[in-house]
Amino acid sequence: MNIYRSLTLVAVLATVLTACGSLEMAGPDNVTPVTPPPTTPPVTGNNKIEGNWNFAGTTMTGTSTVSEGNAKVISYSDYTTFNNKGTCVIDGSSFRFNALSYSIDTMLRMVMYVDGQLLTDMDVPFQVTMAPYSAVSPYKLVGADSIYFSNGMVENPSAGGGTVKVIDIGGKISWRGDTLVVTTKLNQMVESAFVATSQEMRFVKQK
Repeated sequence: MNIYRSLTLVAVLATVLTACGSLEMAGPDNVTPVTPPPTTPPVTGNNKIEGNWNFAGTTMTGTSTVSEGNAKVISYSDYTTFNNKGTCVIDGSSFRFNALSYSIDTMLRMVMYVDGQLLTDMDVPFQVTMAPYSAVSPYKLVGADSIYFSNGMVENPSAGGGTVKVIDIGGKISWRGDTLVVTTKLNQMVESAFVATSQEMRFVKQK
């Protein structure tokens, strides 16, 4: 397998693993850790996040970049999940996900450079269906519209069994009618690729 094909496969793999959450993710070097304040201000009124929710889908945009020698491959992803299933119970300290699953059917844009010159620009099919999984994610509210997950937002199942954790991460909470929106940004290494993504998870309050 030549180096160009290898780089492309690593970039695609990083995108797939980020979407599926099937590997432990480590942050890049020299990143200042996010530290929540010692107290958690309450969220009151109609915008209180505690309660029983239905998972309503995820939207992710981002890039994964792999470099080796004089070659570099960048993968661009932009998709919204469908066939969204599962629930989430939010109490005062954690998100409790139950049987979450979804499907992705999109195209990834793969761009390769050699010696700084464009070599190829192509689209690669990306189709995956996540098996149902459950997890518990501790959180703290920070101010009026921010949230901090000390173990990452979701603990996903590993291909080898058990669960793995993403790194601690901060995010924003917002509302679209009766839909709770949690937006997080990831900047981390995954399988030799640097991945930078913005992910939005949506939840609809159960009646």
